[in-house]
Amino acid sequence: MQLEQIVMSLRDEGHRITPQRIAIMDYLLHTKDHPSADQVHSVVRKRYPMTSLSTVYKTLDLLREKKLVNEIEVWGEARFDAQVDEHINLVCLNCGNIEDIDEKALKNIQAKIAKKSDYLIIKGSFEMHGYCSKCKTEFQ
Repeated sequence: MQLEQIVMSLRDEGHRITPQRIAIMDYLLHTKDHPSADQVHSVVRKRYPMTSLSTVYKTLDLLREKKLVNEIEVWGEARFDAQVDEHINLVCLNCGNIEDIDEKALKNIQAKIAKKSDYLIIKGSFEMHGYCSKCKTEFQ
């Protein structure tokens, strides 16, 4: 979804749209990182110094509630991902880096699970934990 569509949708639902909220959404949509609320706050404050951490949390809660971001927990810290299409998150156990991998086989896995379990699967998420290319040399 594009930023303009998200803003219009939230506004139509009666949510307050401020420049800070737009900056939070814009950052999440354009970063390949999976930032924490503190990281989002740090980035947005560079442009809007009066942005509070509370505004960031409230906006992230709203976006998560509306299924516009996914939350991933790494070492007890919530990290956020605006790529809500089905994909695999690779989480490094050493540095906490998260990488997105688009994998067409995920649809096949879901279809097999649906057939075996007789579930109607609407959406799935998949995380794999290991060591990223930078950290794996320490563990080989």
